[in-house]
Amino acid sequence: MEDRLGLDPTSGVANGAKRLIGRNACKYGCSIGLAASYGVLVLAQSALVFAPGRPPRLVSSRALGLAIPAAALVAGVTIAQIGGGADFLTALAAVATPLLAAGAGWARGWRLPWLPALCVPPLYALAWLRPDAWSSDLAGVALIAGACLAITGLVAGVAPWSWLTAGLVLLVVLDVILVWGDRQVEPTRNALQAAAPPTIGRPLPELQQVDFGSATMGWLDFAASALLGLLVRRRAAAAVATGLAAGLWGLLLLATSPIAATPPVLVGLIVGRTRRGRLPILSPALSSLTTHAWIPSRRLAAPKTPGS
Repeated sequence: MEDRLGLDPTSGVANGAKRLIGRNACKYGCSIGLAASYGVLVLAQSALVFAPGRPPRLVSSRALGLAIPAAALVAGVTIAQIGGGADFLTALAAVATPLLAAGAGWARGWRLPWLPALCVPPLYALAWLRPDAWSSDLAGVALIAGACLAITGLVAGVAPWSWLTAGLVLLVVLDVILVWGDRQVEPTRNALQAAAPPTIGRPLPELQQVDFGSATMGWLDFAASALLGLLVRRRAAAAVATGLAAGLWGLLLLATSPIAATPPVLVGLIVGRTRRGRLPILSPALSSLTTHAWIPSRRLAAPKTPGS
């Protein structure tokens, strides 16, 4: 029997056939292969990119837009490595995930904001009461996806689009460094894999990571996709591009595991085109040039009206 590789709730995707940690991947009546398992998670990422959203504007802070995505990654890795930190994150995920998922409609500004709240109770019950069924993993994937929609909706309400875009790119860079550079996810992954959720009659669902079949992703792999959907104008194109890129990117699992799972969102970012603004570093300089007429703007180049 192959063992599933658990990973931290920050980022990365793992192949259960590569490293053995002691959790049984064949918990269903029939085993679900890595390709099919990974494919389901990739489809979930694409769906998150395609999910609509018009989050209400709360504040507008450039610093928050740049810092929040990367800070979430660093905080997850750091807390999980502190004594008792993995247990805390596991308990927090078991309780907070359904609450966040229920609020996704309000956080994203949907026309029927109460609809996710109606779906959460049966999904949570399924994940809790049938932990050995593949439907339990699907329910967990849906709950975590809903929670990521809510979180990114709140984040998008506190920062300009251009700075959130820079924050997303920074998140991808840090993800690659932590997975393949100094390998900080290794002890984090082990700690979270060993952590158990609280028990109320029976253990609560394990929602500290995104599991399906023999593949595992982190929370920020889903959150990056959900944030991307708010930053691009062409969500459908971005969703397809992200899914195709993630499918090709997953071929790396044939050679190594775990792999960083956030880089495919950069393809979606390019194809989908950002909603507004330029890169934050260039925007102030270009705005200054336009103001001083060193670069002709559309307003300055408008034709004169007759008789003027």
